[in-house]
Amino acid sequence: MLVNMKSIIEDAEKNNYCVGMYTSPSLPFAEAVIAAAEEMNAPVMFGQAQVWDRYGAIDKYGPIMADMARKAKVPVCLHLDHGTSVSYIMKAIKAGYTSVMADYSKLSFKENVENVKKIVEFCHAADVSVEGLCGRMPNVWQLADDPDMDITEFFTDPDELREFVKVTGVDAMTVSFGTVHNMKVSKPMLDFDLLKKLKEVADECNFALVLHGSSGVEDNQIKEAIKYGLRKINVYTRLSIAAQPAMEEAIKASKEPLFFHELLDIAQKAMKEAIKESIKLFSNGYDFSNRTYEEFAQ
Repeated sequence: MLVNMKSIIEDAEKNNYCVGMYTSPSLPFAEAVIAAAEEMNAPVMFGQAQVWDRYGAIDKYGPIMADMARKAKVPVCLHLDHGTSVSYIMKAIKAGYTSVMADYSKLSFKENVENVKKIVEFCHAADVSVEGLCGRMPNVWQLADDPDMDITEFFTDPDELREFVKVTGVDAMTVSFGTVHNMKVSKPMLDFDLLKKLKEVADECNFALVLHGSSGVEDNQIKEAIKYGLRKINVYTRLSIAAQPAMEEAIKASKEPLFFHELLDIAQKAMKEAIKESIKLFSNGYDFSNRTYEEFAQ
């Protein structure tokens, strides 16, 4: 069933678990997410990031994903990740998206707040949830260019976070406290003292904390972070790179060249297993096996 982010996050808060948001730039990704969620009987989020539009234009691919979500046996939120313009966010809503991230973090704090406030106003009128970003999220390429970079300069300031949410009324906020986008090798160190302060703001202002850049984080750190109230964790690199070793192993074992559709099937199965593992990790011990979801359909 297709639901918005707010309904899933409220359930996660009630039952003390975290929901995964799996960036799905093409149909095989999306199919793997739905299959994994149904096998685990767990709510899930999936969708595109604006930067990946060339792999599946949102106006063509989005309605297909929305239909997949409606037909799913579990609650599924279709979420736009890192939407950076009003026009693209409107495209997502028209395509059937029920949640958007309005990312204006490259602008000044004031401009970021002003833009997100406008997005919230028209999205909430359409029952579409909104996520913002306070602070900035570095990526692995920035670190490669500047190995001595002090990533604490990107971290979310608790006072700014409080002001951001009070002015905009967003449902969820990505916060920066040590994670890095597309981290494959190095292991980021999370600032849990800062996360504790951010959680206090979240409790005070009634919104959800979101973690981006999770793929480079150790499982024990993710478990610890969930204890501090994280309710949404974005995943892409971890599931995407799971496909390569599975395909390499199949190619080496095969005496004949494999068809593309065979390789695609192998990759999809590997990604599905990676998603199932992350759902289990994010569940924080909550048992989805006998869960029913009638309340989401109301």
